[in-house]
Amino acid sequence: MGFKLRGFIRCGRCRQPRGIRHTCVARFGARTRKHRVQSPVTWECANCHKPRGLRHTCGNSGDFRKRKRKAKTAERQQKRKEAKAKQTARRKHAQAGRRARDKARKQAAKTRKPRQQRPRGDSHEPGTCGDRDCPRYGCKSYWAGMDDCPLPHNG
Repeated sequence: MGFKLRGFIRCGRCRQPRGIRHTCVARFGARTRKHRVQSPVTWECANCHKPRGLRHTCGNSGDFRKRKRKAKTAERQQKRKEAKAKQTARRKHAQAGRRARDKARKQAAKTRKPRQQRPRGDSHEPGTCGDRDCPRYGCKSYWAGMDDCPLPHNG
């Protein structure tokens, strides 16, 4: 939005801007009007540089803005497409790696000889051991506690 100052006098006969050395080119016998001063301030549109009124619509007929927006949208969609393709490739690569590791693990399990069980002694619980003279530590502690207990026990 720009304001322009214009201040010149128009000729009353030929309606041309009148300067210091004005020669009128109107036809002979035309009625002479008074010289009038044109409005010194005009409001000019910033886009189309035409005088702007209250109901001004800019007559810019170019489609640059539309093409620019369309190109930007296409570029954004292309970037999304590339990112999605990259993500899919990464996911497929990781999945193939997992499959290969699983296959190798299964193959190794087939060729490996089975683990030997750890030798375990016979299960010996102090509470279930009926021998009062058992040499094991747990049994000794258990029977010592039973002897110290003031309650009557079967033993």
